[in-house]
Amino acid sequence: MRKCKETLHALRSEITLGEYLIWWAVRACMLVYILRQLGEAHRAVDYFLPAVNALGTFSVFFLRWIFPKGTMLGRLNFRAQHYITFMIFFGSFVGNYFRLYDINNPLHYDWILHAVSGVAITLLGCHLAAAMTQDQPLAPRVTACAAMGFSFFLMVAWEIMEFCGDYLFGDNNQKYDWLEMQPSDPFYPLILRGAPGMRQLPLLDTMADLTLAFLFTVLTGVVLYAVLKRRAQKRGATPGETDPAEQNPEEKITNMCNN
Repeated sequence: MRKCKETLHALRSEITLGEYLIWWAVRACMLVYILRQLGEAHRAVDYFLPAVNALGTFSVFFLRWIFPKGTMLGRLNFRAQHYITFMIFFGSFVGNYFRLYDINNPLHYDWILHAVSGVAITLLGCHLAAAMTQDQPLAPRVTACAAMGFSFFLMVAWEIMEFCGDYLFGDNNQKYDWLEMQPSDPFYPLILRGAPGMRQLPLLDTMADLTLAFLFTVLTGVVLYAVLKRRAQKRGATPGETDPAEQNPEEKITNMCNN
């Protein structure tokens, strides 16, 4: 109970009331989506996944509560929850509630989401890198590389999960129904020009997801490095070295990510 109170106190000190209310608005949306699922005929897994996603909006609190303060996950800043909640809201609620994943939706929402997620996950990786060190901050280039590496890892793990879901539960994460794509779709001629034609549409979906996430991860990593380096120079510290004026070097790189 004492650890729970300490975690709640840290939450209040690191997050504003407005940010906290936004989190609860997202949780309310997830509850609406779960209730909507109850009114339709679905498999057990179709109820399980939205529930897990909704619990994901509490993930940083659970990590801070469960892990000791001296560990990486026990020091993770609550602002990291912004990026997790963002992906849950747009990936689970918006995409599914408004049925934007349909193959003939002109938005190709899945591709847009993977591109934007490349940015969000890289910034989340920045927070993980900040929590990784306790005695001395990481150099900006190391932080940027660690953030990109986390995004690369997660994007590959996500595609593996999609494949496993399709294989085990007969889902359609890798767009096996792309054979139903309408000729009016702007990507239809592009697909037909490829050597495999329509035969490798699931592979095309996977590679499009990975490519978009990869490109936006790299772009975010480059910008992140430039921003962190500039802030380190403004503080008068050599990147990668502890600033003597800083009493808490761990807080220095955390603030870089938070700001």
